[in-house]
Amino acid sequence: MPRTTRRRSAAATSVVLAAGLALAATLAAPAQAAGTTLSRADDQLTDFGYRGDVYGVKLVTDSVEALNLKDAHAQQLCTRAAGKVVEQQSAVSVPDNPLIHVSASTSRTETYTDGSTHGVRGTSTIDDISIGGTVGPLTTPKLVIKGLQTTADAFNTPRGYGHAESFTFASISLELLDNTVVQSLPPELQQLLAPLDQVTDTVFTGTQQAAQQVFQVLSDVTKPIQIPGLGSIALGYKNGRANSNNAQSQASALRIEVTAGDRRQLVELGTARVRMGGPAPVGVFRSGGTAMDYQALEGALKFGNVEHKALPCQGSRGRTQTYKVPHASQLVPVPVTLDGVVYQVHGDQFRKKSVAKGWSRTAIDSFSVPTAQLVVSDVSSRAAMRQKTGQRVRSTVSTSVGSITVAGQPIQVPEPGGVVELPNGIGEIQRQLVDTGYRGSQVIALRITLYSEAVVIDLARTAGRIYPH
Repeated sequence: MPRTTRRRSAAATSVVLAAGLALAATLAAPAQAAGTTLSRADDQLTDFGYRGDVYGVKLVTDSVEALNLKDAHAQQLCTRAAGKVVEQQSAVSVPDNPLIHVSASTSRTETYTDGSTHGVRGTSTIDDISIGGTVGPLTTPKLVIKGLQTTADAFNTPRGYGHAESFTFASISLELLDNTVVQSLPPELQQLLAPLDQVTDTVFTGTQQAAQQVFQVLSDVTKPIQIPGLGSIALGYKNGRANSNNAQSQASALRIEVTAGDRRQLVELGTARVRMGGPAPVGVFRSGGTAMDYQALEGALKFGNVEHKALPCQGSRGRTQTYKVPHASQLVPVPVTLDGVVYQVHGDQFRKKSVAKGWSRTAIDSFSVPTAQLVVSDVSSRAAMRQKTGQRVRSTVSTSVGSITVAGQPIQVPEPGGVVELPNGIGEIQRQLVDTGYRGSQVIALRITLYSEAVVIDLARTAGRIYPH
């Protein structure tokens, strides 16, 4: 069969397979009522840069996010404007695990002024969380939490920068298996039950009055609290920092791992992250890197980020910030591994010259797809940007690739903008995909397409953009 015919046949097979599986995924996936509201009624420019990121549910495996499970995601991109609100709502149930149900999430970020105080606040509210119960022949303990709310706040007052974080819930209940002897439970779990009212021998409940005591117990332990027959529960995190130039606040309410049944699933619930800084006299940077974007089944499954890092909205005051991720992997539908991920960002603003400039870089030591015997080494991309107030952003992008091998045999590295076909018609690799506009550029170092698996993988995606507000 000629190569062109084989390639088209493989691509057609992929489309048919993708369509069928995508339909199945759609039927199995939760219904989401997405409603994003962006308010500019009080759209007043300040000398600060604000950013917010809030979501209800996230599933993470080995540093890689399942992006299509990040529900009620309200993201406030870098802005200098106060009075901006982004709100997202959804009704979601984590797919493929009938023991986990999360419903009616609302996420909200807002930039605000209150007298001489400027700030950005993120709030996540989840109406109802139910973990465990009876599914077919399987019965586990059941944990139910209602009205879980997470708040993160970063602000600036005449006294300087500050931050505040909080958790609360309306009610909580834990129903243990029949014939459970409370005194035989792990000591940490007994401490968690202590603030609650014991309704029966195996049922414990509490209202918001017990919330702080429950969260205090979770914060005091050094490892997740085991719930025999179900899994474990742990506090996510709650922290912030402030100095003379910026403040950040982040809080994630709960991390629940369900080990009952035939799978393990770690779910992060109620996360809010916000930050602000200054001065930002020219604009705000929307710049940073992502090591991998992974789409399968024509977008029905999306993974990526790999601990995505962004340049602070106001810049880094001329310092280069470096972040490292030693290893990351994605196991389904096609296993891939990444080693030696490095993010670098750099930015500065000059009030007298009315100029903002900086750059971002994303690098990967090694990327591999074992089933295709494909290995790519030393992949990187860089995006630089410079803007003078009122003018178009001047940008420059570049990429580099060390080597590409299939089954140990070297493959030609494509030139920037070029395409190389992989042996036996299994796919193709594109080099340096660039999207340039008035505000700057984005560059993808490599795009790998595997035909029969209906998988598209972007490596080393880096953005370098500057916005006036």
